[in-house]
Amino acid sequence: MEMATAAALAVFAGAVIAGSLKLHVGWAPQTGPQSGYFPFRLGVLLGVASAILFLQAALGARDGEAFATREQAMRSLAIFVPTVLLVLAMVWGGTYAPTALYLLFMARRHGGFSWRKSAAVAVVAVIALYLLFEAWFQVPLHKGPLEAWLGLQ
Repeated sequence: MEMATAAALAVFAGAVIAGSLKLHVGWAPQTGPQSGYFPFRLGVLLGVASAILFLQAALGARDGEAFATREQAMRSLAIFVPTVLLVLAMVWGGTYAPTALYLLFMARRHGGFSWRKSAAVAVVAVIALYLLFEAWFQVPLHKGPLEAWLGLQ
């Protein structure tokens, strides 16, 4: 499983590098980093990480040992499934409302917060997300029907 993970990470790193090479990966004297600068370096780091993972898996092979126990797999799924649902919900519901629901659920379920504190975490995080992207960076994120109803389109 470790080698498969390392291989998948290497393929992803290759895709990131190939995509960034279609852009400029250098540093322009007047404008600073070009559009492929960060993705290229991130792809290289992912490639190095995949090589290290592959070597660790090859040198420290554990024959017959289970990759994960049932309890470990269930704990991983408890994070993975809500995250997949968040991504799917964002297609229809936009960025903000599904993110608030996700944070509310995760803070309550995994953070052990009360409903009141979970709601506060969700609301503050979504407001911060909105202010950071929409107001400060002026990068509009995907909006859903709730944002349209609130006039935030």
